[in-house]
Amino acid sequence: MSPVATAARSDAPITPTAARVAWLDQAKGVGIVLVVVGHCWLGLAGSGILSDPGTIATVEQLIYTFHMPLFFLLSGYTFEGWARRRKMGEALKSRVLRLLWPLVLWTYVFAGFKIAAGAAANSPVGLEALMVLPLPPQNHLWFLWALFILHALALPVCALPRTPLPTAAWFGLTLAVLALVLFSGINFGVLFSPAAIHAAVFVLGIWLARLPLPRIGLAAGLAAVALFAAIEMAGLTAPDLPERLGPYLAASIALSLCLCAALAGLVPAQSAPGRLLAWLGGLSMPIFLAHTIFSAATRVALQRVSDDATLHLVSGTAIGLAGPILLNALLRKFADPRLAGF
Repeated sequence: MSPVATAARSDAPITPTAARVAWLDQAKGVGIVLVVVGHCWLGLAGSGILSDPGTIATVEQLIYTFHMPLFFLLSGYTFEGWARRRKMGEALKSRVLRLLWPLVLWTYVFAGFKIAAGAAANSPVGLEALMVLPLPPQNHLWFLWALFILHALALPVCALPRTPLPTAAWFGLTLAVLALVLFSGINFGVLFSPAAIHAAVFVLGIWLARLPLPRIGLAAGLAAVALFAAIEMAGLTAPDLPERLGPYLAASIALSLCLCAALAGLVPAQSAPGRLLAWLGGLSMPIFLAHTIFSAATRVALQRVSDDATLHLVSGTAIGLAGPILLNALLRKFADPRLAGF
């Protein structure tokens, strides 16, 4: 039965098929690797190991044009099915524990590590860093706060009605949210701008989950790769793309969809690359939360012996991935990893 037909049943959850979950986890795996690479890259730029402004900006734009919107799209894709399997109170409690608790905890974990790093940190801080409030979010933790806002707003729409919204209504909501953000002139402020910017991407994900999944083979996968490359190259001709919200959202959505299509068409779920990416995708939360500590520590240690940018980037990315994975495994052995927000 297609997701559209399932949606017509008042008592049936809307759940992506197993095939969808395979490429979805792979896409999360690609996304989290890019998160680590991106933060390593910016850390090397901040420390002076990378010094060419043009190269720094080019790589930053290639990654940041789409890798965080990708996570909002994927979260929306699974959200309605998740929400309709839970009572409203249970779902909201889950969002507090899975999104707000890590936001609060890791705000002070990061502050503690920056204090301990002293002058070795790119931006040294003192004990006053412990006095900071979790909101507005610090560093990359903005994502957790923005996702919490979107989940909290979407929960009543998804979980409360006995009959799910029609598929067309979600497409209409996508357009309405997009119009509100682009044309209303509302200043959403520092607390709500990240959620507002990515709201249409999130709602688009909910709508896409309602559609029958197209068959994507080798030819379509290769076409998706070619289109992805073309969009990225075109974006480099507009270095102000991240500041132009409409083109930025159009590019980020197109790139995210191309990536998902390429994975579905070119990376079999049971292949070694497919399993590796899906495994990393399943560990995206501990990697997201802890990677900067491991990557920064790697950079500080390596600077004692080398300023080779390639060595730093490869080592920082590898340890930025491996460190949180090992930390998560250790916590699972001796405690509940959810205590650390994992």
